[in-house]
Amino acid sequence: MSEIYQSNSYYQGLLQNLYGGAKGCFSLFMHFVYQYNQTKVFCEGRSGVFENVMKLELENCHILSRILINMGGDNKFCSSTKRFLSGQNIEYVKELKQVFSIDIEFLEINILEVKSMILKIEDEKIRKVLKNILENKKQELKLLKVEFFKNNAN
Repeated sequence: MSEIYQSNSYYQGLLQNLYGGAKGCFSLFMHFVYQYNQTKVFCEGRSGVFENVMKLELENCHILSRILINMGGDNKFCSSTKRFLSGQNIEYVKELKQVFSIDIEFLEINILEVKSMILKIEDEKIRKVLKNILENKKQELKLLKVEFFKNNAN
């Protein structure tokens, strides 16, 4: 059974931006799908890390979508100000070293945003879920850093 969350427009706005904002979870998911598809063709040995982070980010999207719907909100792919996502939100970088650098930076910023959001939200049920998302993002960052430093330790 799905958890029921109290309607709170402030919390919905924060969660909507994390879900569908330009640098939110769904945007990161699209970013990692692009990188997975690129590495699958040009550097298959490196595609596994992008597949793993893509799956974790998709899980974050599912989690946030359920909360938004249960709060009476909508799970559209847009920010709280109704700016819809598009392919323009993706960094179309192909040089692998730069890809990893950008991904690591995105996730580090995203982790700080989730930590800040946890401090802003008083509802313990939502905080608990955000802490799970935070752990996913930390795992993604760890996977990317291990892969990056393993192949750039020269």
